[in-house]
Amino acid sequence: MNTTAGLTHQGEKKLLHALFFVFGVGVMAWVPRFPEVKDNLGLSNGAFGSILTTGSIGAFVGLLTAGHIVHKFGVRNVLLVATFLLYSSFVAIVQVHSPSLFIIFNIAIGLSITATHVAINTQGFHIQERSGENVVVSSAGYWSAGALITAIISGFLAGHVGLAAHIGGIAILSGVLSLVIVHLMRASLVPANLHPETDYSIKDIFTTFHFDWRVSIGFACVVYLEFAIGDWGTIFTKERLDVSAGLSTLPYIIFTVFMIAGRLSIRRLAAKFELYKLARVMTLIAGIGFVSTISIATHLPQEAQWVSYGLFLLGFSLAGVGSSILGPTFTAAANRRSPNPSAVVIGQLGVANNVITTVLKWFVAGIIGATGSIAFAMMIPGVLMILASFFTSVIKEK
Repeated sequence: MNTTAGLTHQGEKKLLHALFFVFGVGVMAWVPRFPEVKDNLGLSNGAFGSILTTGSIGAFVGLLTAGHIVHKFGVRNVLLVATFLLYSSFVAIVQVHSPSLFIIFNIAIGLSITATHVAINTQGFHIQERSGENVVVSSAGYWSAGALITAIISGFLAGHVGLAAHIGGIAILSGVLSLVIVHLMRASLVPANLHPETDYSIKDIFTTFHFDWRVSIGFACVVYLEFAIGDWGTIFTKERLDVSAGLSTLPYIIFTVFMIAGRLSIRRLAAKFELYKLARVMTLIAGIGFVSTISIATHLPQEAQWVSYGLFLLGFSLAGVGSSILGPTFTAAANRRSPNPSAVVIGQLGVANNVITTVLKWFVAGIIGATGSIAFAMMIPGVLMILASFFTSVIKEK
């Protein structure tokens, strides 16, 4: 049995999965309650979509620097700082009514989410390289499971428990649990770099930047559907179909359930199919399935409201299972194709993705503001998912 600093491989993997799970619970708790956050700020759909993108500023800074910081200071130190900043910002952001204050805390959340993302995925690649097991995809499944638990809780609590009490409580609990897990994993976490000659300076962050355009574009295309559903799925369902707050969260829950199922099935699927061929099929299931069902649902008459709702559930389920393995698989391809350390690769891929998806988010928010149609804007991520099928060949290339 393989051991690392007193932890068996299975023990280390379980703790990593637990950390991903808690991370999913903590960062996605507020998503199903976006309509209330929007109302607190007194903003229109278009304005709220625009202000949400300010988190990308913090995310960009985090992705540009976090890989180098993790490489220099180690996973543990980065997680300790990022965890405190992340969950204290969540406690604050749901209590503000000023768009200016919202922007400040949203930037802090974007920064700390990306720092945490880089750190825990670096640990995932570290375990994967030692064991040969596809830990990164399965860990993403546990993150999705955490997001699902949050969506269910939020759907139940919406209208019964105040926004600040709900999100603040989840943030404090998630922060404490994360610190406990980091403490338990402390001896096996990727350490600080002990060779100063291999450290990265501020100049090196820019001069060593490696842009793998095929992986970066493919990655952005596959993850943007998940981002769009996270940002707009609940609002879209509630306003388009005029259903209750609880029912409006169900399509997002269904999306997450099918995403979890796909990610946790990766060992069986990878044993039966070539990964790049599987990825290509998945892009088409997600893209064509989502675009076709949502298009039909939004053109049915009001009298067929529940038929439309059923089509929403089908479309979100196809999007979930289709996109499930794609993000982690493109990330693994980027890591395999780059000479840089895993932490740096994750950060650099994230920078490219942040730039591309920020432009897409502004574009979609602009369409919503100009046309008033969330339905039309939601077709864009579906079409991008279909286009991603042309980039899946990078998954098999060295």
